[in-house]
Formats: sequence, C-alpha cells, structure tokens
Amino acid sequence: MAGPLFLVEDDLMFGQRARAAAARLGVAVESLTGQEAEVRNWHEDDVVLLQATLRPERQEALIDRLLQLRPAPHVVAVTGHLETALRQRLRARGARVAAHSAMDRALARALGLRADGPGAHASDPPV
Repeated sequence: MAGPLFLVEDDLMFGQRARAAAARLGVAVESLTGQEAEVRNWHEDDVVLLQATLRPERQEALIDRLLQLRPAPHVVAVTGHLETALRQRLRARGARVAAHSAMDRALARALGLRADGPGAHASDPPV
C-alpha cells in the first residue's frame, strides 16, 4: 500500500476533497501545516499535496523550501484549470501540477498507483 499522503491543510473544503480522493485510491492521509511540512524529515517517496490557489505566494515559497530539502518529497500542487500563469510557475519550480478535476489521477501517479482501484499499483497489469 502506498502512502500516507501528506496534506498541507489550510482550507476545509480542499481538505475534504483531498481526503475523498485519497479514500478512493485507498491511501491514508496525514494532515500538517505548512510550518510542519517545512521541518519534517522527508523521504524521497513521500507525497505532499497542497492547494496552490489560495495565497499562491505563500504556497510557492513553501514549494521552493520543500523541493530544496534532501531528500525532497514529491509535491502535488492543485490549481484551477484557468490559472495558467500560476500552473507554469509551479511546474518551473518542480511541482507536479493538477487541476481540481484531475486530482485523483495526479495523486495516483505521484503515489505510484493506478487510479482505477484502491491499492492498485502502477506496475500492476490493467484490469
């Protein structure tokens, strides 16, 4: 089983959507604040999920700090479809970027899972 998924939780609605996506993928969620994320000892296969839309300057700075750590976690930043400039900046920083509607698929890829069932690994043959 992959996970847990580390969720930088600064918005109740986003947190609920992220938990629902993780449940569909069969992974546990561990919530943390941005400050906790900055000081945590990460492993290279850890996945951090955050919403970049609210307070993007703060989230971009957090992404920079996380990706400068060694080892650095994988960072999945969620935005709206039309936030093209923000999405480009996040990608340039090294984050994986997903629209809200594609969050399940992006998380599955980051966690090494297929999005078609709880606990399904990306290396498993398709059903």
